[in-house]
Amino acid sequence: MEQIDETVLLHCCCAPCTIVPLETLLLSGRAVALYFYNPNIQPEEEYERRLAVLESFVEGQGVSLHVGPYDAGLWEEHVGILGGPYPLLPGSDDYALMEAARKKRCRACYELRFREAAAFGARAGYRYLDTTLTISPYQYTLEAQSALKDSGEEQGREVLATDWSGSYPQSVQRSRALGMYRQNYCGCRFSRQEAELERQAKTQNLRPPVSPG
Repeated sequence: MEQIDETVLLHCCCAPCTIVPLETLLLSGRAVALYFYNPNIQPEEEYERRLAVLESFVEGQGVSLHVGPYDAGLWEEHVGILGGPYPLLPGSDDYALMEAARKKRCRACYELRFREAAAFGARAGYRYLDTTLTISPYQYTLEAQSALKDSGEEQGREVLATDWSGSYPQSVQRSRALGMYRQNYCGCRFSRQEAELERQAKTQNLRPPVSPG
């Protein structure tokens, strides 16, 4: 018979996004274990940097950190095939099409990561499952919650799927106060391109018009 541990297995995308969810769960009286499984992060040097920051943060927190395998090839097989970049440029004629394509790719990415997290939770006997991904305004919260619930149910886990988005400003403030490295793109090679294209478009739109003559 499976041994059930009441601990919440919290899937983590990075250290800055973990601060508030972890603290909130601990203050509520729950035991928490962290699970870092993010084969979407590219290049590998970026993956190692984010993991190192999370490992440093976890020291002294009184929680365990489990690290899943890094397999960028698996991500390419299941998610990369959906393509990109799909930049969301305000006013562009193809904005809706771009967002639909990006959302489909992000959903596939959530599913890949959460299925592994749920499977690990089942193997380790953790009853509850949650994720830090919903804290970011750059993620599709409803898609992430839905993917987490589906993955958890497949493995017989009880899913919290907390919407942490209201804590994002606090997350930014706290991580900056701690001097944490904060990445400027979600993680995959497409998101890196998309973020750069969107930043360029924003900068151009903020530039004052050039006076004639």
